[in-house]
Amino acid sequence: MKYKRALQLNYIIMILSVVLYIGLIWRFEIGRYVGACVLGVMISMHVFFAIGIWTKKHTIVDFAWGLSFVIVGHTSFWMRSEHTGQQALVLAMVTIWGLRLASYIGIRSRGQEEDERYTYMRKSFEKRAYALLNSYLRIYLMQGLTALIIAAPILMINCSEKLGISWLYWLGTAVWVFGFMWEVVGDHQLKRFLNKEENRGHVMTKGLWKYTRHPNYFGEATLWWGIFLIALNVKGGWITFFGPFLLTFMLLHVSGVPLAENMLRDFPEFGEYKKRTSKFIPWFPKK
Repeated sequence: MKYKRALQLNYIIMILSVVLYIGLIWRFEIGRYVGACVLGVMISMHVFFAIGIWTKKHTIVDFAWGLSFVIVGHTSFWMRSEHTGQQALVLAMVTIWGLRLASYIGIRSRGQEEDERYTYMRKSFEKRAYALLNSYLRIYLMQGLTALIIAAPILMINCSEKLGISWLYWLGTAVWVFGFMWEVVGDHQLKRFLNKEENRGHVMTKGLWKYTRHPNYFGEATLWWGIFLIALNVKGGWITFFGPFLLTFMLLHVSGVPLAENMLRDFPEFGEYKKRTSKFIPWFPKK
């Protein structure tokens, strides 16, 4: 799929997701929960926007990305006076994942130059009128809105009076653990590989990266489908499918795989690695 077409489809999916979100608010009367989460995420994004302007590095928004889900989880959870053990476990899942991702990105980017994605966007905006407004709307506000859409299953779980235990609950928990381990191990293996000077200019092809070109992205998408499976235990939870669907589409066609592979396309061994290794879902390499 061409990148321009993928962006157009991504916007369409986001618009349809917002429509479904509005339907959830109206049908299940969760407006105050959604409103509080929007306020929390937007306050966070404004703070990081100010930091980005001060440092002239918009990479900071990636740190805010992980925190946005933690904000949604804790805001919707603590607005209720009573909780179930299952809701507390889901909150722990979201908190562990969000803080792990935020800290990983923060440590990785410390002392480094701005991510070339945001450098390109910032310089592109500076050539137009209202450069600051463009940065605010298209980087920070868009990331905040996207996080709120993806986090819809968390909201439905925390806003529900009861979260029963069924086979879907255990399956969702197992899927989340599986996805989380793939993301964490994939990130760790890549970090160790890049930290070795002799690996500069080479492609990571060992460990989990032998079975998929993007184990970290696969793991992230998988764990959010796990949370969705848990959300199926609550009334109306099935409607939140748009959250993990949007994330998976973005990782596959917009902000994940395409940008990562664009950075690797000039590496000599990438062509051969691409031919023999699955793009996303892990599978045995072709001989």
